[in-house]
Amino acid sequence: MRLELFGHQVWEALDVSQVLFLCEQHRVDAIVIAAEIESGELIEKQLRGTVMRLKPNTDAAYVDWDLSQLFPKKNITIQ
Repeated sequence: MRLELFGHQVWEALDVSQVLFLCEQHRVDAIVIAAEIESGELIEKQLRGTVMRLKPNTDAAYVDWDLSQLFPKKNITIQ
């Protein structure tokens, strides 16, 4: 998924501790959990703020639309 093409800042993390570190170091408006991540529901419960857990058929255009509904006319940063 290439959210950068829609103008979003994207960081990738391998585990929850990396996500928390990135949230401390940067302004992160939303965290997106990929569909292929095991224990996505458990991870989602450990995080604060706006968290989206994707389904296997979700594409970047849908995520961009969803984020634009959550944060209208605002540049957001995706984790």
